Amino acid sequence: MDTITNAPHPLRSAVRGRVLLPGDAGFDVAGRAWNLAVEQSPAAVVEAADANDVVALVRYARSAGLSIAVQPNGHGATGRADGAIVLRTGRLDTVEIDPDTRRARIGAGVPSGRLQAAAAPYGLTGLPGSSPVVSVTGVALGGGLSWFGRAYGWVSDAVTAFDVVDAEARHRRVTAETDPDLFWALRGGGGDFAIVTALELALHPAPSLFGGRMLWAATHARTCCARSGGSPPPRPTS
Repeated sequence: MDTITNAPHPLRSAVRGRVLLPGDAGFDVAGRAWNLAVEQSPAAVVEAADANDVVALVRYARSAGLSIAVQPNGHGATGRADGAIVLRTGRLDTVEIDPDTRRARIGAGVPSGRLQAAAAPYGLTGLPGSSPVVSVTGVALGGGLSWFGRAYGWVSDAVTAFDVVDAEARHRRVTAETDPDLFWALRGGGGDFAIVTALELALHPAPSLFGGRMLWAATHARTCCARSGGSPPPRPTS
């Protein structure tokens, strides 16, 4: 497999987004996984400016004999990025909400918290997981267990369409009608079948929820312990 070692390099002119190569300032940080226990030694890091950048990157990688590891923000790292081009899709961050059809169209880099904030004014919700900073696309490609999973199923169940760039560098819209096999595979089968640049998914009515916590002053601790049969905490000596 070829590697990218010197700058300037044709990869910089192939895409409009930022390209970081070994030796560039910031390369080590840009190539890190979110989980620092997973070490990555990529050949390059590309922050795609748009879907056209992804098409151009796939064409370049094919011609250079390089693989691409897609990581919107570093979550889901598998250790397979060594010698590959790490693709960051964080700049693919458009969010469109259609409250009438209860549908959202979002870029591949949109985190769960941003989708929730955009849907909330319409009384709608996506299917958020446990973290607002993880990309919705990454969650959906892995299936995605939501807080609302018992009522609405997996996050992948809500996806109605994918915009992808395939291995032939073709930008395609994939639905259950246009390509049922690929659509089935993308909904929970992982991201190795194509690079997702955007997706559309169903939204749901947001439930009413009240949450919080109850706190008592420390002066009540002795009384509570005595009633429960426990030993009261020692009195402070000073």
